[in-house]
Amino acid sequence: MEEIAEERSYSRLEWFFYIIFIPLLFTLVLSAIIAQMFGYNVVGILAKELNKVPVIEKLIPDAAVEHSPSEKEETKTDKKDAKVTDLETRLAVKEREVNELKKKAERENQLQQQTQSQQVATKATQEQIDIEKQKQIKNLAKVYTSMSAGKAAPIMEKMSPEEAGQLLLVMKPEERSAIMAKMDPKTAADLTLLLKETSLTDSNDPGALQQRLLDLKYNASIRELAASISSMQPTNAANLIEKLFASDERKAVLVLLQMEAGQRGQILSELAKDKNRATLAAKISQKLLTN
Repeated sequence: MEEIAEERSYSRLEWFFYIIFIPLLFTLVLSAIIAQMFGYNVVGILAKELNKVPVIEKLIPDAAVEHSPSEKEETKTDKKDAKVTDLETRLAVKEREVNELKKKAERENQLQQQTQSQQVATKATQEQIDIEKQKQIKNLAKVYTSMSAGKAAPIMEKMSPEEAGQLLLVMKPEERSAIMAKMDPKTAADLTLLLKETSLTDSNDPGALQQRLLDLKYNASIRELAASISSMQPTNAANLIEKLFASDERKAVLVLLQMEAGQRGQILSELAKDKNRATLAAKISQKLLTN
């Protein structure tokens, strides 16, 4: 009787196992597979739940719990979105910079056009002024040529050299010669040098005539100073050249260039005798070679 009872109990267990448990387990596994195929992270969820069980948690790999496939995809998507946002921000910044550069270029272009327009207008105005001034000079020159040379010469002598030069330049050669013949010889000589170095195009430019006159006076003073130093003893001439070089190197070199080679050599030799002035002699010699 006991053996029959035991067989019946096993039959009930087997019945539960085969009829209920296995079909239920198969249904759960199949559902899990289908859910996994549709994107549900069944494995990750199951691993998280089993990881909470004290003993079973040691059997669950950490990788299955930490990162599930869907979480990785979400992380990648978030990174892509952040990168796209960053790129859009940079693009907007670059577009603003380009727009600012365009506006700056337009402003500079407008300013350049305004400057060019002003320069053209200023040049046209200056040309008109020069034309009117040239007419005035020619008209005034006609007034003096209508006089006798004896009356015109004293009046022009009282003018500045550049003013007198402007009038003489627009006169005919015979008219100019007649007036200058009645002038003081030195004044006539200065005006002759000035006219020689000045062209007709400079006649309406007082600044150019003034510069010519200054150059002539400077060159004349150089020649006179060179002649004076040449007549001195080499020792005194060397002392004077030393002082002149300390105050105006260019003038000292020009004075030496106006002298004869022998006189120049004596002065340099006199400077070279003294050890303290030998360097000065070498420096002056170097400058003489470059002029």
